[in-house]
Amino acid sequence: MVKNSHHGGSKTLGKLFQLYLPDKTHRTYSCLHCRAQLANHDELISKSFQGSQGRAYLFNSVVNVNTSAAEERVLLTGLHEVADIYCECCKTLLGWKYEHAFESSQKYKEGKYIIELVHMIKDNGWDDENVDHSEYMKK
Repeated sequence: MVKNSHHGGSKTLGKLFQLYLPDKTHRTYSCLHCRAQLANHDELISKSFQGSQGRAYLFNSVVNVNTSAAEERVLLTGLHEVADIYCECCKTLLGWKYEHAFESSQKYKEGKYIIELVHMIKDNGWDDENVDHSEYMKK
C-alpha cells in the first residue's frame, strides 16, 4: 500500500502499521536500512533501469512507502511527472513513482515504481534457487 503523504508535511498521530506481503510470497525485496518489506518478486517488471545512485528496478506495485508531491523531471528517457517514494518505516528516499509520461512510448511506466538497488535487499527464499537439490533426490 502506498500512502500519499507529502514527505515532511502534516504529522499524523497513532501507531505505524507495517504491511507484510502474504506468507506464500517466498521471494521479496526489503528496505536495506530497516528491513521493511517493499515488493514481491512477482511484481518486478524490469531490472534495466537507472536511478540517481546507480541501478534500479521497476515494479508494478510496492508496499510500505509514502510518496511526495509529484513534479516534472527530465530523466534519461524524457520528460516525466514523478513523485519521490520514501520508506514508511525509516523515511529513506528509495526512488520514485511515475505519475505521468509525456511521450507515448513511455506510457507503460505510469503508475509504476522505481526502487534503487542501493536501498534494497533480497529477502525470503532467495537462497533456495542456488541450492543443488540433486543430492537429496538420490536418497
